[in-house]
Formats: sequence, C-alpha cells, structure tokens
Amino acid sequence: MNIGKVSNGKYLVDLKGLVCPYPVLFTKKALEKLKSGEILEIVIDNPPSLDTVPEAVKASGHEIVEVIEIEPSVWKISVRKR
Repeated sequence: MNIGKVSNGKYLVDLKGLVCPYPVLFTKKALEKLKSGEILEIVIDNPPSLDTVPEAVKASGHEIVEVIEIEPSVWKISVRKR
C-alpha cells in the first residue's frame, strides 16, 4: 500500500484488487499517517468495501466527504481526518 500525494493536504491510496478486510485495514493505516484536516482519497473496486470502509472510518471519528463512482465498479471514498 502506497500513499500518493495528490495536492497540498490531499492524499490517495489505491486499494483496487483487495478484498475485505484489507481495504479497511489499509485505510486505517493510511489515516494514521495524515494530519488532522487532511483528506484521504481511497479507491476501491470491491463492492462490500463500499459499506465496510465508510463504516470503519466513521466509527474511528473521521468524516466521509464524498463517495463517488469514478468508473464502472470503481469508487472513490474521500475522508477528512479528524
């Protein structure tokens, strides 16, 4: 899992090809590296992760900014670290 910098205060982690529980685990690990207020964009292609990742993020106290389908069966979840 690599975190790429998209712009100032915005980072991207590509988790395509991974199935549960790995998207949740890698999302939590990536968020640990960010500062409060920064945005993490998570790209997934595993439909169950579309539910589990946002649930885990909210349970950890972070904010879901948006969830969008960026191409067929590929989603981007944007999270603001608290």
